[in-house]
Amino acid sequence: MKAVIRSGGSMLFNENYAKPKCSPNNVIVKMKAAAINPVDYKMGWPILGKIVGIDFAGTVEETGNNVQGFNVGDEVYGSCEGSLAEFAAVDPKRMAFKPKTASFAEAAALPVAYLTSLQSLRAGKVSKDSRVLIIGASGGCGVAGIQIARAMGAKEVIAVCSGKNADFVKSLGATDVIDYTQTSITSYYLNGADTIEESAKFDVIYDAASHSGAGENYKDEALKLLKLPTDTNSHGQYVAINGSPFFWIRCLTNKLPANQSLVIAQPNTKDFEYLSNLIDNGWVGQDGNRNKLKAVIDEILPFNEENVSKGFELLKSRRVKGKIVFAF
Repeated sequence: MKAVIRSGGSMLFNENYAKPKCSPNNVIVKMKAAAINPVDYKMGWPILGKIVGIDFAGTVEETGNNVQGFNVGDEVYGSCEGSLAEFAAVDPKRMAFKPKTASFAEAAALPVAYLTSLQSLRAGKVSKDSRVLIIGASGGCGVAGIQIARAMGAKEVIAVCSGKNADFVKSLGATDVIDYTQTSITSYYLNGADTIEESAKFDVIYDAASHSGAGENYKDEALKLLKLPTDTNSHGQYVAINGSPFFWIRCLTNKLPANQSLVIAQPNTKDFEYLSNLIDNGWVGQDGNRNKLKAVIDEILPFNEENVSKGFELLKSRRVKGKIVFAF
């Protein structure tokens, strides 16, 4: 089978890689689409396996003897080790049935970015009337976070991104935009004053940009914008998907402050089903209109050696809006 493999710190397109065998507890999925994420090139073998890729959508080709709930021919999506291949062995606990109204490409765009955003916003305890700030709002996790925050009932979702993407993020549900190329987030809310008004602060700050590869670090600024605890409100929550080595150490040793979280996504069928429901059935917004989750895709490319190289170049440019997806 065709597959993209890790070799000596590089990624190579292999035309004749061995097809995986089906174990009793796994299924073999024939790929229809696969999306890529920064983690695919930032972390190598053996952490993420020999074959590149996590996000997938496809059809069940074979099921192990112990697998229940999935049958040959089922259309599925989720997370696996090695989605940039024509076939992959998948743990059925890390996948779900594809949303009925989504294409394979749209389904493949969901797993890492949308699951990470869902679990991050839950960690921040977003609820009805929450005021939410999303940093890195036009990237893969950001576009997911805007929509999921609104689905969870957030009253205000402020997006931090380049001004050229303002209309784009507003179309997804952002209520205001801070252009980071023109002002810092604290300066925006100081507005020439010495202190930031408590009413301007946030219940949840979802940081999908810090330490993403170009020296970004919004953490210290973000903490100044968290609501302080009162008799009726708890402390605002800062939730990040990356951080400094010290931040990671504190996370992994359970020593983060109570108002800070570093989320490592945990793929599971139940959360994928939740996302599928938002795609197929949507939610009723505060304006009374029904909204549906959109899988935002920057580009769909046929799966071949030239396009895999092109796709990763686009991803590394850090200027894509949404996801890069390969079609098989």
